[in-house]
Formats: sequence, structure tokens, C-alpha cells
Amino acid sequence: MNKHYTWNVIGWLVIVLLAVLTLPNMSQLVADKGQITVPDSYQSTRATNMQKQWGRSQRGTTAVVVVFSNGNSALTSSQNTAIDQTIQRIKNHESQYEIRSVTAASDSSTAASQLVSKDKSTQLLQLNVHKSSSHGVATIRSQITNLAKTSGVKTYVTGADVLNQDFSDATQAGVQKTEVIAAIFIFLVLWLVFRSPVTPLFSLLTVAVSVITSISVVANMVDRFNFPFSNFTEVFIVIVLFGIGTDYNILLYNEFRERLAQGQDRYSATKDAIKIGGRTVLYSGLSVLIGMSVLGFANFSLYRSAVGIAVGVVVLLAVLLTLNPFFMAVFGKRMFWPVKKFAGEGDSRLWHGMAKHAMIRPIITLIVTGIVFVPLALTSHGTLDYDNLVEIGNNVPAKQGFKIVQKHFSKGTAEPTTIYIQSDHKLDNEKSLMLIDRLTKQLQASTGVKTVASATQPGGKEKSFTFGTK
Repeated sequence: MNKHYTWNVIGWLVIVLLAVLTLPNMSQLVADKGQITVPDSYQSTRATNMQKQWGRSQRGTTAVVVVFSNGNSALTSSQNTAIDQTIQRIKNHESQYEIRSVTAASDSSTAASQLVSKDKSTQLLQLNVHKSSSHGVATIRSQITNLAKTSGVKTYVTGADVLNQDFSDATQAGVQKTEVIAAIFIFLVLWLVFRSPVTPLFSLLTVAVSVITSISVVANMVDRFNFPFSNFTEVFIVIVLFGIGTDYNILLYNEFRERLAQGQDRYSATKDAIKIGGRTVLYSGLSVLIGMSVLGFANFSLYRSAVGIAVGVVVLLAVLLTLNPFFMAVFGKRMFWPVKKFAGEGDSRLWHGMAKHAMIRPIITLIVTGIVFVPLALTSHGTLDYDNLVEIGNNVPAKQGFKIVQKHFSKGTAEPTTIYIQSDHKLDNEKSLMLIDRLTKQLQASTGVKTVASATQPGGKEKSFTFGTK
């Protein structure tokens, strides 16, 4: 056997080992750098940049909402007492858990009007908790959940970042399911194509090596060089590499099988299969590589993050064209066990017959195609939805708490829209506050707006101000 092939497999064993050992924590990486963002020119991004300058106590914090619920029944006096004890316990641990501020219903009548539902069945506690790489949202969620447990009351911890973390967790779980489903599906397809339970194993092994290596390379580039990334990047890499990798392997294995059918020995058959089939694989892979690389120039971060697929394609081509020759040269005809008769790739009676009838009777073919596919198009009612909550299971506490807030308060209470007003002068004067109050009233009159809280109406109600004279 050619020593070159042996060194290939040894090299990939070392690369895969290094890829596994150096792989960063993907969940943490998604939480820190995987959030989908829009360009700096958009108002939401400009508002986020203004928020970062909003008071020292609020910088680097995440808003967490603790939901205390008694279903559809009003909270009893004993339950309210238990909630007060929990709130006091949270306040006692502010420094330990890096809680910057606590807003409770008991703080003032204004707070009570905002944090206690009209039916008295639900009470909210608003927290601002310091967030950092060492004190991430997953840690905050776990700490506050344990701290907020209240006897006799259903308690949930929710908030925008908490829900995003749950969405990231759901995405990671989805990646694992995708890998398993893809492996099973590909195994069955290759078994049908080659009529061998062994051939799919070689294909899955080579693609798995490329997926593991690609994800590690991309993750390290993200961790060290801020390479474009999102919580969908890993999914993109898995799906694309499994898809095109299987397709390329079918082409290479067919070329190899045809050479064996012509009577060539496994070494010469390997050389010719890689020379002829590899050229096709290389050209096809380069077209995918160019297409995915162009996405790196997109403005939307989700599209830009797909450039990681380009890295995966480079790794995939290297694996298929260097690792497959080893298997071909070592196993030869045994790659297609238990098949013993090698007749090469023949014409398919099914596809040949369908193509023949389609050419002879094109009108009938179009009618039959329409009968099959038009009903599918008419019965499809897909709707465009920007709500990440649909991707989170209904059994997730943060989603349950969010739904309770929506039911007993307004839909925007858990995730309110914040409008930032920036000026080159102070706004704590009568003229400026009058302008803010006028804007508040305009927003209150807008369709779909339920409550507006501002400097002049902190509880959604007008407030009078008195200014001294110099």
C-alpha cells in the first residue's frame, strides 16, 4: 500500500484529536457572539449603542423578570408574605449575585401599578444583573431561579436575554438531533444506492471528520478573530457538509466501483477514481466555496455567518480527496460487501422510462405534474414569523413565565420597547420635560400601544414638576 495514503490517515487522526481538544464551549460562544445583529445604520443598533452609555449602574447588565403566579386566582395573604420574603432574600444577596438594582411592587404605589396584575394573580420583580463572560446569562438564569423559589407560588425567571439563552440551548439541541437524523437518512440512502451496509460507514466517517474539524476551526476563528458567527452557523455547516459530502462520496465510490468492474486492481482503481472523480468533486466544491464566501460581504449578520460553510467546504474537499484513497486502497472490493459482482454504473430503467415518456408526451407530463404539486402549493399556508419563542419548547420555564406576563399584563411588559432620547444639553428642565411629555402623549395615542412610561409619567400617568429659580 502506498505510504502516502497511510500518512494521510495518520494526519487526519491528529487533526481530529486537536479539533476536539481545542473546541471552545459552543453554548458559551453562541451566547457571547452568536446573537443575530443588524448593521450600525439601523435605529435599533444605534439605540443599543446609546444604551451602553446609559448610567454606570446599568452598563453591562441584563434585565431579568421574576414572575410569581397563582394561576387565575388572586394571590392569598400567605402567598404575598412568602413573595415578600423571597424578594428580601434576593435583596440580601445583591452583592453576591451581582444584582445592580431591584424593583419590587412594594417599593411604591407606582411600582405596584406596573408590577401587580389587575386580577391580583401575578406579581413581577424586575432585576438588573451584571453580565460578563464569567457571569453569563446561563449562570444568571440558574442563580436567580434557585434564589427565587417560593413556597406555594409558581415562580418563573424570564427576560429577553434569558429567552435568547433558551433559544441558543434549543438550537444546540437541534444541531445534535440534525446530526443524528442526517446520519440515519444518509446511511439508508447509501445502502439503497450501493446495496451494501458497509459503504455508508465510509461515507459517514469521512463526512464526520470534516464536520468535526470544520466546526472546531470556525469556532476557534470566532473565539480569537471575531469571525462571522451566529447560533445557526453550526447547523448550516452540519447540513451542507452532510449533503454535499454524501453526494461527492457517491460520485467517487461509483468511479472506484466502475474501475474495479473493468478488472483494475484496487491501487490503480483508486488512483484513477481520485484523478477523474476528484476533478469533478473539486470543481463542484469550488463553486459552492465561492458562493458561500460571497455571503461574507452581506450586511445582515445571519447571512454573513454562513461564510463558515466556505471553511467547511475547504476541509471537506481535503478530507474526501485524501482520506477516501486510504479506504479504497486498503479495502478494495470489500467497501461494497456483500456485493460480489461489479458491473459498473448501468442505466436506470425507471429514470430512462420517465424521461422517454416526458419527451414524447410533454403536455400530459405537465398536467400530471400539476395535479401532483398544485394542491400542495394551495394547501401550504406558511406565515412569516419573527418570534424566536416558537423555536422554544412550551415546557421551558422562561417561555411559560413570558406567556403568563403576556396574559395578565400587556404583551410588551416582559420585553418593552425603549426609546432613547439623546441631547447635547441637560433634559432636567421645564422646556425639555414638556417636550418629553408631549412625545409620551403622542405615543399613548398610537394604535397598539397600551402603556407608556417616561420621565414625566413614570407610572403611565401624568406627574407635576416644580422647578426652582436661580
